[in-house]
Amino acid sequence: MIKKLKQNISISYVYNFFLQLNITSAIWVLYLAFKGMSLVEIGLLESIYHITGLIFELPTGALADLYGRKFCVVLGRIVNVISCILMITSSSFLGFAISFVLSCAAMNLNSGAAEALIYDSLKELGEEEKYKKIWGELAFVMSIAQGIAVLLGGILADIQFLYAYVFGTVIQIVALIISFSFNEPHIDNKKVKSKRENQNKKEKIVINQLITSINVLKDRKIVLYLIMFSALVGSLQTTVFFYSQQYFSDLNYTKTKIAIICALGSLIEAVSSKYAYKIENGLKIKGILLGTSIINIIALAGLAFIKELSILFFLLTSVTGGLAFTIFSDYINSRIPSEHRATILSFDSLCFSIFMICIFPLFGLLAEHIGFSITFGVIAIFYIPAMLFLMLKLRKHKNLEINK
Repeated sequence: MIKKLKQNISISYVYNFFLQLNITSAIWVLYLAFKGMSLVEIGLLESIYHITGLIFELPTGALADLYGRKFCVVLGRIVNVISCILMITSSSFLGFAISFVLSCAAMNLNSGAAEALIYDSLKELGEEEKYKKIWGELAFVMSIAQGIAVLLGGILADIQFLYAYVFGTVIQIVALIISFSFNEPHIDNKKVKSKRENQNKKEKIVINQLITSINVLKDRKIVLYLIMFSALVGSLQTTVFFYSQQYFSDLNYTKTKIAIICALGSLIEAVSSKYAYKIENGLKIKGILLGTSIINIIALAGLAFIKELSILFFLLTSVTGGLAFTIFSDYINSRIPSEHRATILSFDSLCFSIFMICIFPLFGLLAEHIGFSITFGVIAIFYIPAMLFLMLKLRKHKNLEINK
C-alpha cells in the first residue's frame, strides 16, 4: 500500500502535465470571436461556466469524500473529452454554452478530488509536511505545461483553429488514460464508510457532508477568508489572462506573438510556484497577502495607463498567480480535516466561480463599450476595497487562532 501511495505522487506529475497541456487556453476568446461571438457573449459563456461551478462544486467535492477521489478524477476526464468535441462541432451560442457547462463539470469533479488525493496520500505516509514543496513542484510542472500549450495553440491557430482544438482533444484523452493509474488513499472515517453501504441514503449523505463541512468553515473562519482572498487573486489573474488575448489582438499582435506572451507568463508562474515555499519562509503569509495585492494593483494600473509596457504588466499578474496557488493551498489544507478536505477545497473553487461570475461578464461589457484600458482601471478601483476588507478579516482571525 505504501508503494501505491508513493506512486500517486509520481503519477500526479504526469497527469497534471497533460491535464494542463490545454493548447486552447490562450486562443479560446479569439476562437469564439472568430465563430461570431461578441465580447458580451464571451463574457456570458464564461459566466455560464462558473454558474455551473457554483451549482456543482460542493456536491462533487462531497462525492469525492464519499465515493473516492479517483472515481471523481476519472469521471471528470470523460466529461471533459465530450466538452472538447462539442467545442469543435458547435457554431451557436447554445452549443458553446453546453460545452462550457460540461467543461466546468469536469473541472468540478477534478479540482478538490485531485488535490485531496495528493494530500491524503502524503498524510497516510506520514509525510504531509512535504505537501507545500510537492504542490509547488506540481504547480511548476503545470505552469510549464500551460506555457508549452499556449505556444502550440497560438502557432496552430495561426494556421487553422481546428488543428488546435483537435490536438487539444487528443491530449485530454491521454490525461483520461493516465487518471486510471491513481490509487485510492484510505480515509479513516467509519461513519462515512457505513453510509456508503446504504445506497438508499445517498442524497442524505451528500447533504450531511455539505452541512458538516460548512460548520467546519464556521469554526475556522481564517480558512474561509483565505479561500475568499485566494479566489479574488485567482479571478483577477484569470480575467486578465483571457481578455488579454483580445486586448493584444487589438494592438495588432499575431496569434503566435500572443501565445508567446502567454507562454512567458506561464513560465514566470511556474518559477514563482516552484520557489513559493522559500519566498513564504522569508515573507510569511502576511507578506504574501500584502505583496500579491500591491503587485496586482500596479499591474492593473499599468495596463490601464501605460500601453507601451502592457506586456510587462501582464506578466506581473503571473508572479502573484504562482505564489498564491502554492502557498494558499498549503495554508488551507493544514487547517482542515481529511474527511471533509475535498468538500472544503471544492468550496475554494466555488468562491472562485462567484468572483468570476461577477467580474468576467462585467469586464466584457465594459471593454466592449469603453475599451480595454479604461476597463482595467475600473477593475483596479473595485479590487482595492475588496482586498483591504479581506486582509483585515484575515488579520483578525489569525490573532484569534494564535490566542486559541
